[in-house]
Amino acid sequence: MVRQPKKFLATIYKIWMMRHVDVPPEIADALIKQLHSSKHTAAASKKRKQPTPKHIPVVATVNHCSTRTTLVPAGAGRFRLQINTALRKAGGADAGDVISVALHLDTAPRDVPMPAELTSVLKRHPRARKEFDQLPPGHRRQLLLYYLRAKSPKARAHVTERFLDHLHERALLRQPRSKPKPKPAAARRK
Repeated sequence: MVRQPKKFLATIYKIWMMRHVDVPPEIADALIKQLHSSKHTAAASKKRKQPTPKHIPVVATVNHCSTRTTLVPAGAGRFRLQINTALRKAGGADAGDVISVALHLDTAPRDVPMPAELTSVLKRHPRARKEFDQLPPGHRRQLLLYYLRAKSPKARAHVTERFLDHLHERALLRQPRSKPKPKPAAARRK
């Protein structure tokens, strides 16, 4: 069943250097319902209330330019859409301008397969492998795409080194969870 895109007008605003638009609540709710119905049968979803997803995968279209992206939380149960450069240029707009946006739910898988050579590199670096496995899916995907863009052996070696440096740095910066210090006996008696 082909569903009609959810269309709306929105004003672009800027957070730091990124551009965003707020997604109307009724459109976000409709996409969430589609997401739940694509994952479960109608009978199963009636048995228990489905939790609100943290992110909603969509295909966003502005002036016939489409991109696969994700609606992200904007606080208070609302969602926002990041307007990347391609969408912004397609709309001929920037912060403060109004654009027309069409959203389709994107249920296609977004997994990027792990290259065999990277798997063998990570086997030789267990700390980096552990850190890679703990990354959120989107971060893992972006690292794999960065790695796969390098085509020549020299470029691949350079990217592999940077890839490992990034993972080792994250592992070193991760603060170990410390146990709370016990209170002195005198402080407990008060």
